[in-house]
Amino acid sequence: MSPSSCSICIRLGSVEKSYAAPGSPMDDQPLPTAASRLEIVPSFDYEDKDRYHVRRCPICATLYSYRFESVITTNGEEEGETLTRLNAAAAAIFLHQQARLLEALRKDIDDADSAAGRLSDYINRGHPSPEEIQRIIDQMQSQRAQVLHGRKRLHAQVEAFRRSCPEILLVWAQAHRRTCQYYVMSTEKSASRPGFDVQTARYVARTTLEAWEALPDRGETFISINSAFLLDYNERLRTELDK
Repeated sequence: MSPSSCSICIRLGSVEKSYAAPGSPMDDQPLPTAASRLEIVPSFDYEDKDRYHVRRCPICATLYSYRFESVITTNGEEEGETLTRLNAAAAAIFLHQQARLLEALRKDIDDADSAAGRLSDYINRGHPSPEEIQRIIDQMQSQRAQVLHGRKRLHAQVEAFRRSCPEILLVWAQAHRRTCQYYVMSTEKSASRPGFDVQTARYVARTTLEAWEALPDRGETFISINSAFLLDYNERLRTELDK
């Protein structure tokens, strides 16, 4: 549905402004009533959500940027709001930006989990001294706390986007899907690598693909990437996220 056929957006121009000045309420100009029906996209990178955020139409999914500004004058504080409809290019930039932020958080969780696993392996196989073991255990606990915190934060953000702006999750998941499809198709080419288990690699690629296909609507909100079988995955994903 286009904004011109949407019952909300048809009442909004491409740019809407409000104005309020102290001592002259008769001159105040509020935003159109339809603006209040737009929903704030709960991005986790807003520095000051009350002053700047992006809104989404719940009917046609059109995005708008919102900005609040205030100026101190001799008569007091003048306030103004600007609501700007994002064109297709600007909307795509916003969606991809949010997808990259999600991916950065997901990768931080994966990296912390891998670091904790390496520390555990060192305790089991590296024959550390008792003093070193305690230091490593402290590091492991720190890494695992980071994983737990990150997964809670990611889960909350994904669930928020599922409700308010699923287009962000589609951009994120589709980039992963295209990356996984590359590995599904290329596992046969890796059969000649010494010690490479093609069957396991194909399984990893397919199950990872299935997880990303489910993510926008349901399923796990954190998906780990097995880099042992999906070599250079993050590099390929960055290219896909930039498309």
